[in-house]
Amino acid sequence: MGGCASKPEDPEAKALRERTNAIEKQLEESRLMELTKIKLLLLGAGESGKSTIFKQLRLLYGAPRSREDLKMFSRVVRGNVTVLLKRLVPLVTSLELEGNFEENERAAYDKILESISGNVTEACTTPVQRNQMEIKQAEIDATISVDLKNEIQTVFSSKTWEAVWAERSTVNAIDAHMLFIKDLDMISKPNYTPTTQHILCARVRTTNAVKEEYDIDGQRFEIYDVGGQRSERKKWMPIFDGSDAVIFVAALSEYDQKLAEAKRMNRMTEALGLFKSIANHHAFRKAPILLFLNKKDLFEEKLLHSKIEDQKDFSDYCGCSYEDATAYFIEKYRDCFISDEESENRLFVHPTVATDTENGKPFLCICIKQNFE
Repeated sequence: MGGCASKPEDPEAKALRERTNAIEKQLEESRLMELTKIKLLLLGAGESGKSTIFKQLRLLYGAPRSREDLKMFSRVVRGNVTVLLKRLVPLVTSLELEGNFEENERAAYDKILESISGNVTEACTTPVQRNQMEIKQAEIDATISVDLKNEIQTVFSSKTWEAVWAERSTVNAIDAHMLFIKDLDMISKPNYTPTTQHILCARVRTTNAVKEEYDIDGQRFEIYDVGGQRSERKKWMPIFDGSDAVIFVAALSEYDQKLAEAKRMNRMTEALGLFKSIANHHAFRKAPILLFLNKKDLFEEKLLHSKIEDQKDFSDYCGCSYEDATAYFIEKYRDCFISDEESENRLFVHPTVATDTENGKPFLCICIKQNFE
């Protein structure tokens, strides 16, 4: 009696089985990736540069910007120029410099002053109305820098404006936006497309948590950026749970500046207080904290003419170099932990320049190698 031969598998059934196996394999890979995914929070006070680091991550590991994104950033960059003017122009009066302009410079200045004085002032009683007003104002701001390109260039190239720019920290003018003034010929063109550097330097206020996911050297990361102003911090709590690490961004150069929302509060003091609350929060008690001390280039430049010890909160400083000053503030942040042991085990400090595309990738590699391997 001969043996029974197995019936050949039907081609259609074979194809179905292979598709099913492929789907199951993909689902298992997704499940494992989800289990090993690292959740990172980008935290810090307003204008510290954390959103710039978020954009660096997108540049290095994310998808290219869409056409709509680029159009949005072109409006933002143009608006940033006008906001820069609005912050700096009052210094001309407070420093009593109106009479120092040459005739053509004074004419340009007067035209700028007239244009930026026309803010939208509609009564707003609801968040929706305030948002609509801000959008309308942003549209107006974006046109001013184009319409007054020549006047802006005239004023910024004047000797008088050098004295204004020297006092920029007193009005929280963003140093990186001088790039937009230098590139104003390009920015004012109808077909302007922002460069990578323009996008990194552009200031867009973050008002809600923004999430991106990236595969970095085979590791899946889920990264959140949030608004840093005091009014935005109440929105942080819902995303704290399940976080594996925090990137806290503080601007070294802001040791002599005040908060926009609290004129008497030193920005560095605010950042230190915020860092202390994060470092000792129950949600992060075992999580590593990567402290990015941003704007180190501006910090080194500022030390030449603004003494740390002249600030009431930092009158104990007695160093005399950039290295001394950096070490001083690092120690201030280490002191925020409840013990030296916690500081040694959980804190990783990286002085940086968030707008520097050359240094962006090495810093992220440090994060991965030191904390997540």
